[in-house]
Amino acid sequence: MDNKQIARILRETAQLLEIDGAIIGRYRSYEKAAELIDGLPESVEQLVKEPEKLKELPGIGDRMVEHLQEIVKSGDYALRKKLLKKYPATILDLLQLQSLGPKKVAFLWSNFKAGTVADVERIAKEGKLRDLPGFGEKSEQNILKAVEVFKKSSGRFHIHTAEDAAVAISGHIEKAGKAVESVTPAGSLRRGKETVGDLDLLVTLADGHTSQKHVDALAKHILAFPGIDQTLAHGENKVSFTLENGLQVDVRLLEKENFGAALLYFTGSKEHNVTLRGRANDMGARAAREHRRNRRRRKPQTAASAHAEGHEGRPADAQHGQRRQELD
Repeated sequence: MDNKQIARILRETAQLLEIDGAIIGRYRSYEKAAELIDGLPESVEQLVKEPEKLKELPGIGDRMVEHLQEIVKSGDYALRKKLLKKYPATILDLLQLQSLGPKKVAFLWSNFKAGTVADVERIAKEGKLRDLPGFGEKSEQNILKAVEVFKKSSGRFHIHTAEDAAVAISGHIEKAGKAVESVTPAGSLRRGKETVGDLDLLVTLADGHTSQKHVDALAKHILAFPGIDQTLAHGENKVSFTLENGLQVDVRLLEKENFGAALLYFTGSKEHNVTLRGRANDMGARAAREHRRNRRRRKPQTAASAHAEGHEGRPADAQHGQRRQELD
């Protein structure tokens, strides 16, 4: 887990605690820890192995060290999960609406059981907010404007939703054991965009587990992930599926020598990749297509050749990549 993922879990815990009416000192401790970790150059995942070094950081005591160890070990935090049983996960989306902070979100939940953006839009359009303390007609109009901004990202998902999915799916993939060298997020999530169109994961295969038989077995394991709503594709070295919340996930299975080129290509925005693909073509990188037609004879790729061919050298994948970047 990287520091941003850990900081997000702490920050959401603080937000949920404030919504829940916790005393300021309690949720502020999580907020401060999230702010610190978000800007920390050292990896918290490594620091938790040396608790005394972690406690040298300002505001990090024994209790917070225990919380951080739990997050790193499990990929989540028990208090956050407990609060998300009390409140719908979509209640965090309300905090993306301008002029709605945790206290107002708590008020809307307590009085209207409004836990989604659609709920808030409905009661605002019905004029039920303008006469309430802390709101007013102007606030009601501002909330409706914020809802419109939120709706323009329809079909996209907030980064915290994508990060949660990435952590859960990566954990499932890693349970495949020694066949997996690493699992790395790419796309909009890796670029740190506030919303993502879909989730891209790059799985690096361990040495001795790159035959098609091993790849197929790993793909089968991935598609057994609980929460998959529909399988969209199961190809030679890629699987695609949608989760129950509608988020599309594309998982590519790569040999080590191809990881760098794939990470560059599948992380880049559409504009970045168009420019880089043009440069690759100018350098004659398209010639690399021929030696990858036989997967067993595939050689290491340069970043340029991966860009020139959509990495896998197959028209269907290139078309999918272009569609994905347009979404991103």
